[in-house]
Amino acid sequence: MNQYTSSLFSVRQLKGLQKLGDVMMPGGQDFPAFSETGCIAYVDTAMGSAHPDDIRDFGMLLLFFYIAPTMVIHWIVKLADNADRFPTAVAALLRKLNIGIKGVVVSLYYSGKTGLGISHNPLDTIEFSLTCERPEG
Repeated sequence: MNQYTSSLFSVRQLKGLQKLGDVMMPGGQDFPAFSETGCIAYVDTAMGSAHPDDIRDFGMLLLFFYIAPTMVIHWIVKLADNADRFPTAVAALLRKLNIGIKGVVVSLYYSGKTGLGISHNPLDTIEFSLTCERPEG
């Protein structure tokens, strides 16, 4: 991992985010892995408007992902993806977890932003380009 810095998260938390991102977006079939995009450099932009308590809690989760084996991260992501299979109280917590981790990882991955010196991003692979031109007439 390039040494990206954050005003919201520590280096260990960023490494936890990178591990989570690579579990969710491992790359393949012309898609780069999460860590290959350098999009993690924009985590402060993605999280900047979040409530301070949410940033703190997400940071604690990222520290857990930093120390957790990749297999455990896979398991947690799978649990969160299958929240509807659990009792209501547990399902509600897993749905919140799912929204939180997917919201950050997917937003960063498909933001079109890359780290310094990195030019390939997922938007290139899907040939997506946003334009805001008015039709003439």
